Amino acid sequence: LGSPRLRELNLRKTSVSGDIRDIGERDFLALEVLTLPKGVYGGSGREFQLISDVPDVMNTLYWFRKQRPCLWLKDWYGELSEDSPDWYDGFDGEDIFDPDRIPFEIRLVAAGSRIGYRWESRDDHPSEAIWLYPEPDLDSIYDSDYEEYIEELEEIERQVVYRGFQQP
Repeated sequence: LGSPRLRELNLRKTSVSGDIRDIGERDFLALEVLTLPKGVYGGSGREFQLISDVPDVMNTLYWFRKQRPCLWLKDWYGELSEDSPDWYDGFDGEDIFDPDRIPFEIRLVAAGSRIGYRWESRDDHPSEAIWLYPEPDLDSIYDSDYEEYIEELEEIERQVVYRGFQQP
């Protein structure tokens, strides 16, 4: 079992490899901040070969966090590999798009207890969020919690540049 009192674990600048799914449900229950390197399945900075690989990792991160409600995956991000067959620079061989404006990075988002992710460009132009959990029921939470959720949701939606798109 992981340390029951450990609150922060930062392995970002290490050569650790592995799989976040190998951490047991009862390991590191007091963990509040976790930073894993890209060599770990579920680690920050992970490069994805396919857009279709992203939902599995994001669902894994969601369930990992659901088991540890105080946990936030500090500064987590992923990105589409430039070697990916899903990568594109423009149309017809022309660089029509500034590559920093194409949403090939993935970031976690949260509105209240609701967790999701979205694709963003390198210069912070996000697409719409893909939510991993349904919207909270107004009757199931305190009014102030629901108001906070709505405020955070509106802020996330206000930032969207690529409206109508949830992936590149």
